[in-house]
Amino acid sequence: MTLIIGLRARDGVVVGADRKLLRELEVEYSPKYYLYQDRIVLVAVGLTGIVDDFYDLLHSEIRTRRGIETLYEFKIVAEDILAELTERYGERVREERPASVVLAGLEDIVVGKAKMYYIYGEGYGEASKFVCTGHGAPYALSLAKFLLNPEKDIHENGRRIAYIISWVAEKVDTSVGGTPDILMIRDRKQPPREDEKIVQFLGEKEVKEIAEKAENDIKRLPQLLGLEKSANIHQ
Repeated sequence: MTLIIGLRARDGVVVGADRKLLRELEVEYSPKYYLYQDRIVLVAVGLTGIVDDFYDLLHSEIRTRRGIETLYEFKIVAEDILAELTERYGERVREERPASVVLAGLEDIVVGKAKMYYIYGEGYGEASKFVCTGHGAPYALSLAKFLLNPEKDIHENGRRIAYIISWVAEKVDTSVGGTPDILMIRDRKQPPREDEKIVQFLGEKEVKEIAEKAENDIKRLPQLLGLEKSANIHQ
């Protein structure tokens, strides 16, 4: 029950996620991302219980360490945890990859180029410039291919990701829903000031306006595509 879309844009990385969760037979809406010191973004995709375990184990592992100095080091930690969970639960739940993870941040945590990794359930991660994953991914993929543009900045692509997730949510795929969370990490040459956050969010008001536009566009799709005129010809 998830749709995650990530892109390496002109000036950084942007990641978007829906908020719909299924716990037992109850639906709830809450953010799906995990933030490490407001500097690194993780979004786990898969069975809710295993995703919860991943975040709990990650939090515990981070607390036992003296610190993490690079995004690559963080990737290694996430890979090991994911591999352990897959080995433990994969056969029990009859899922080859019961969970996977999208990881994004700056190369040296506070400075450097923003990068994104996709970590597979087996515990192997690779750098990626585009990710579209989760139950809603098949519905979102073609739209993302047409709308997202790596030559544009993270804000513009963030708006487009919000539109794509809103388009798919509920009416196209009932397992996807809620107001999308759009997180952006811009390339940095200097560490942030004390009052400055590395991970920034697309404003909730802006996201809701985009969601309303997507809903209206869906209703007007035949008109937008010029299909209503063709229909009138045959009447």
